[in-house]
Amino acid sequence: MTANNSIRRRHNTISNSNNNGNAILVFSVLALLTILVVLGIFINHLPKKVAYMSSAKKSSVHGEERTWHGGHPEDDRPGSCWCGGDEYCMCTPSVAIDIVVYSKTEKGEYSVWVVRRRDTEQLATIGGFVDVGETAESAVQREALEETGIIIPNDQIKSSLKLIGVYSDPRRDNRRHIVSIGYALELTSTMKTKDSSNKPRAGDDAKDVISVPLDQVGVKYKGEDWYADHLTILNDFKEQIRAKNDAAAVVRDGELYDDIARSTC
Repeated sequence: MTANNSIRRRHNTISNSNNNGNAILVFSVLALLTILVVLGIFINHLPKKVAYMSSAKKSSVHGEERTWHGGHPEDDRPGSCWCGGDEYCMCTPSVAIDIVVYSKTEKGEYSVWVVRRRDTEQLATIGGFVDVGETAESAVQREALEETGIIIPNDQIKSSLKLIGVYSDPRRDNRRHIVSIGYALELTSTMKTKDSSNKPRAGDDAKDVISVPLDQVGVKYKGEDWYADHLTILNDFKEQIRAKNDAAAVVRDGELYDDIARSTC
C-alpha cells in the first residue's frame, strides 16, 4: 500500500505539472494574440500623415514602394522630396526669397542693405528659405527681422514690396536647386528694429549688416565678393532703377553666369 500510494503521488505530481505547463502555454498564446490584435488596431488608427511619412521614408531608401514623379531621392536630385496625401511623390526645388532693401537720398542716390554671411564671408542680399505653410511675403518679413532686426509692417509689405524677378537656374546655388523670388523694398520712413535702436544688427546666419551704395555694386563690390547669383539680382534691380531714370546701361562684369535663367519684371 505504501509503494502504491507513493506511485500515485508521483503520477499526480507529473499530471499536475503537465497541466500547469499546458495552462501557461495556452495563456502565453492568448496573450500574444491579444497583443497582436491591439497592435493591429493601433496601427490601423494611426493618422494618415504618419503612415505617409513612414512609407515615404522607406521608399526614399529602396525606391520600390512608390513612383516618384520628377525624380527619386536616390537619383541624386537634391531639393525637397515628399509624398502628398494622394500618394503623389516627387522631388522639387526649394523655394527662397531674396530682398533688396534700399533707401534713396534727397539727391536721388540709392544705397542697399546687404549682409555678410557667416559661412562664406561673402556679401548677400537679405533672405532665406520660405517655410512650409508660409507665404513668400511673410518670409520677407521674418527673414528681414531674423537677419537684420528690421521690422517691416504689413502695410509696408502691401504698399512698397515690388517684384524684381524669379531666379530658377539650377546652377545658381551649389547647395541644392533653389528657386528664389527676388523682391525690392524701399525704406521710405524711419527704420524700425526689434531692439528699438533703429539700426540694423546682424542675426541668425548673418555675420554683419552693411549699407552699400548701389553705384558700387558690380564696381567696387563684384565677382566673388557676392554669394551665388546675388550680384545678378542686384544688377537686375539696378537696371530697373536706371530704366526709370533713362540712365546708362548696367555693367554686368563678374556675375556668376552670363546666361543665368530668370524672369524679371
